[in-house]
Amino acid sequence: MRVVTLSIAIGMAVAAAAAHAQIMQALKISRNNQPPPFAFDPGRAPGPVDYARPSSWAALPTTRDEADVTPLGVRGVDQTRAPADVFFIYPTVLMSRTMWNADPRDAALNAKIDATTIRGQASAFNECCAIYAPRYRQMTLGGYIKWSDNSVRATELAYGDIARAFRQFLTWNRGRPFIVAGQSQGARLGRLLIEREIDRKPVGRRMVAAYLIGHWIEADWFRGHSVTPCRRADDTGCVVTWSTFAQGRDGPAQRRFVAKQSNYTPESIRRPYVGINPFTWTTADVVSPRSANLGSWLHGGGIQPNVAQPGLVTGRMKDGALYISPPGKAYTAFMIPFGNFHNVDVNIAYMNLRGNAARRVAAFSR
Repeated sequence: MRVVTLSIAIGMAVAAAAAHAQIMQALKISRNNQPPPFAFDPGRAPGPVDYARPSSWAALPTTRDEADVTPLGVRGVDQTRAPADVFFIYPTVLMSRTMWNADPRDAALNAKIDATTIRGQASAFNECCAIYAPRYRQMTLGGYIKWSDNSVRATELAYGDIARAFRQFLTWNRGRPFIVAGQSQGARLGRLLIEREIDRKPVGRRMVAAYLIGHWIEADWFRGHSVTPCRRADDTGCVVTWSTFAQGRDGPAQRRFVAKQSNYTPESIRRPYVGINPFTWTTADVVSPRSANLGSWLHGGGIQPNVAQPGLVTGRMKDGALYISPPGKAYTAFMIPFGNFHNVDVNIAYMNLRGNAARRVAAFSR
């Protein structure tokens, strides 16, 4: 009995130590990513870019860029002959306390964007589509850490770029089917793009689907829009979303807690959210087998990309959150405190996403 009691006590102590370490890490992230200590001023923002110029894009089907990368042994489509296009909006990469919005001409920042999100996220669509990814004046991470009117105004500046880039994209698109895709801040802006430029407009009839990953989309939102949540692998004109957490965690509770801490009211309210399991492309609250995971993928640090890892995790979808089994050290290194795998939302289901985008394009064209 004493041995059992001692084991329980040791287990509780280890858990408490782990929880303390995660709390300290969360506080460090928050402390290091506060917003700029001055009000947003459009006059201090970097100047707008000209989206008619190829240099204003992180990826184009006519250039050799990081969106062309594939896992070792996997081949991408010739993007100049792809049956559809993707308008990809990358997530938050800017972490600055000296500027509210990124400078799209910042070579160092652009190199970081290209080597991370363009290579590891936008490239998921090169099995089916020509990829267009505009550089834009995104808001710094601190604007989300502490939400304010400054955040609203900085977001609108970022969205203005995305809207202008999308209009240029449509001139190049020439009436072809297209996908809107983004993760995190990119998904938030993609949602605004649907609301303001796509939904209930003629162009909306050409949207194959929207992959708005790592962003909570409430079920009520769809009641006011013509788009619907994707519920099957071949639905079209719909929205795909999920936010990734470790199994045993409570994603919606974490979302509400973070929203309250940052004063972001829309996500601090308890409400049902939509989501789809990218391993099975169903909304059922059922654990998918490892065999359904066609391949998780991180490029790795070398010149040659890694191979994709099939069967790495199981997945369960509930209320907008995808709960995965332990993915191993390479992925855990990107984990945010308390089992939040937001940074690898796309990577964890990379090969499933590749195949699904191609399937939806084929379904749309039938």
